[in-house]
Amino acid sequence: MKRMKKVLMALTTLLLMAAGAAMPFAASWAQDAYQSDPEVRSFDSFSLTLRQESDLGRTLKLISGSDYYIEEIAESRKDTRMTRVEALTAAEELMKQLLQFGLLDETVSSMPQIWPQTLHANDGSVSIPTWTMEWDLPERGETLYVWMDDATGKAFMISAPSAKYDIHKGSGESIYASAENWRAFLEDYYGTEVQIGNEMLFDYTARFALIFPLGAADGEKTVYELDLYIYFSDGFTTLNPYISPPPANAAYDS
Repeated sequence: MKRMKKVLMALTTLLLMAAGAAMPFAASWAQDAYQSDPEVRSFDSFSLTLRQESDLGRTLKLISGSDYYIEEIAESRKDTRMTRVEALTAAEELMKQLLQFGLLDETVSSMPQIWPQTLHANDGSVSIPTWTMEWDLPERGETLYVWMDDATGKAFMISAPSAKYDIHKGSGESIYASAENWRAFLEDYYGTEVQIGNEMLFDYTARFALIFPLGAADGEKTVYELDLYIYFSDGFTTLNPYISPPPANAAYDS
């Protein structure tokens, strides 16, 4: 557990600073947030889809380039497109899909800690509002982390507790099955074809490159990559943008 916390802290610092089967969510999630939100705009779920591929792509490029810094912002400011209620609604849909694909083994009924942040390119060329969320999972004594793009309502980084495996006792197939579940989840969640690229298996960790195109259906697409790290000895998994992104408009094998 100590090793897991150290690895998670190091990974989080690197990412953020270096640049049944249904989801029984508590109804108080949105209700409490609604009552506490001084400004509640109408929620247009259509706008929170990958019809805005360029918005999510912009976030992925900035994160994976690591040439940025983070500003925590007050929720009363108008930097964010979504309200707190809308961000929680998008998070609820994410939790449903994680459960659907077997990527959570504990339902999440409590409201998360949630706060907006803005990612700023160091050269001042772009500023991107995002949301950070943390859920305590009391049955495991662990925490689920999500970083969400404000423009699309889609997560671009996830850190979640997962099963522990021992590769010396024949758990290799289970690790690859878990990677396939994450691939299928991301394909459904982003609404685009996702392939598993390079993979590496270490003594305590497995890494899989999840590669996918984003772009207009009738236009040019850009290839992106999320790295999936399964820390099978410590029991948690992270999904985060590749630190050195592939070239823009790189070839994608369909």
